[in-house]
Amino acid sequence: MSEVQIKKSNRIFIASLWIIPLVFYLAFWFMDGAVWCADSDSYVKMHACREPLYPTLLALLRFICGVGEGADPENNISLFVMAFLQSVLAAVAAGSLTVYLVRRFYPEALLGSTLYGRKMCTNAGKAECIKCGSKQRFYAYILLAIPLSVSLLNRFLAGRASMYSNSIMTEGIAISIYLLAFRYILEYMSEGTRYSFLMACLCVLTGISVRKQMYVLLCLLLIAVIYKSRSFFGGILKLILTTIMIVGIAVLFDCTFNMVIRDSFIIHTEDNRFVTTMAMYTSEREYSEYVKPEYKDIYLKIYDECEKNGWLMHDAPTGWNDAVNHFADNYDHIQLDTMQLMLEDFVDESSVVFADGLTKTEKVDVVRASLNKSLIPHESDRLLKVFAYNFLNGMVNTVAKKNMVLCIYSIVIYIVFIALLIRSAVMYFKYGKRADICKGADPSYMRKLYGAKVLFGLMTLISILGNVTLVSAVIFCQTRYTIYNMPLFYMALITLFGERRRIKNV
Repeated sequence: MSEVQIKKSNRIFIASLWIIPLVFYLAFWFMDGAVWCADSDSYVKMHACREPLYPTLLALLRFICGVGEGADPENNISLFVMAFLQSVLAAVAAGSLTVYLVRRFYPEALLGSTLYGRKMCTNAGKAECIKCGSKQRFYAYILLAIPLSVSLLNRFLAGRASMYSNSIMTEGIAISIYLLAFRYILEYMSEGTRYSFLMACLCVLTGISVRKQMYVLLCLLLIAVIYKSRSFFGGILKLILTTIMIVGIAVLFDCTFNMVIRDSFIIHTEDNRFVTTMAMYTSEREYSEYVKPEYKDIYLKIYDECEKNGWLMHDAPTGWNDAVNHFADNYDHIQLDTMQLMLEDFVDESSVVFADGLTKTEKVDVVRASLNKSLIPHESDRLLKVFAYNFLNGMVNTVAKKNMVLCIYSIVIYIVFIALLIRSAVMYFKYGKRADICKGADPSYMRKLYGAKVLFGLMTLISILGNVTLVSAVIFCQTRYTIYNMPLFYMALITLFGERRRIKNV
């Protein structure tokens, strides 16, 4: 191939990594439009429990499109536009992540005269470049197919029968933001550029303004800051400043949003309802003796209703699978159908004196905080059991779906992942000591390659463990809370699996 042909081929190849996901997601947007979900109403109506960014975007689109929040969801042009933007964002996330991984792990896919770190000058060498480049392009398209395949699983095999990119819920943008944040964090750890750091900070800030679960991304970013720090004190200072900047802006945005919407300069409320639900699930009637006198009656009222319906832990069947299902099936019954309604009535009708100036939801938060403080110290063993069951469920749902066959598959695939990660670490150290194992490849190039693989694999595992731990501590690990890391896991698996990089016939 001539130089002109190679440049044209590279442009087409890179463009395809952006165009394919764009066409893919827009095709499903055109077919499915905006999908109204159980939580959609709370975002459209800007409930006080929601983080500010997603409701703000929906309100902005309603203003631009000239529709009200009460418009028919199935014929609301603003929601249709939101689904379009979410689809474009999903395509950008898939394309950006894939292009970065290709440039990092499969640079020979961009045809040139360099092969595995060696400059090829002969015709045979250049032909080998083309041959290996074609092979690596195959790997590139496999990487691209992974996030698209995860979307297809949700569209056709999952019970929800729709893509998150079409759904009017925070996952519609949070999954894409998660992938973009991880991509820039990984780039910052590998290359240390100011651009990648700023983009990572922007993605993390955006993420935690969408969902509190995205604080996992902040933890990943802080790990990256420590990793790239040249000195201990410099690293600690940058870590502190980064945390203050991101959290401070997020809190200011949250408070400003509530000031505009509710005339109260406060952060969104009801975050502690998840912990209270866990505390109620593991509670017993006699625990009322630990509850403050003014809240004892409402505790017993909630408890008796849940106990009557068999929603509490002591009614759960034995065995991990059935116990996890019992908790998941009854979580919303406890929180939304019972506790939330009763606590709202309680703060409206009770003679309990609250601090001046509190909104209704803030008063409910005060009651829940008191119940948490009273109950949790006496439930640590039960809460730990629920957490452990949830954690195992979350680990399975991150890479598959909870059933007997896929549980076994999950164990196997995690073992394979860890084995390949260890293998890459071993190869990293070997290439640093022995040049003879390179089979023509540049030792420095191969060492950096395996170092990047280890970094990608480790950060993926940390991301999975952090996300599953956070979710398991406060709620049940359904797919929508664990799917963030599914594309990353399988993309990391592909890069760890890799290919044999040996220069032949040169």
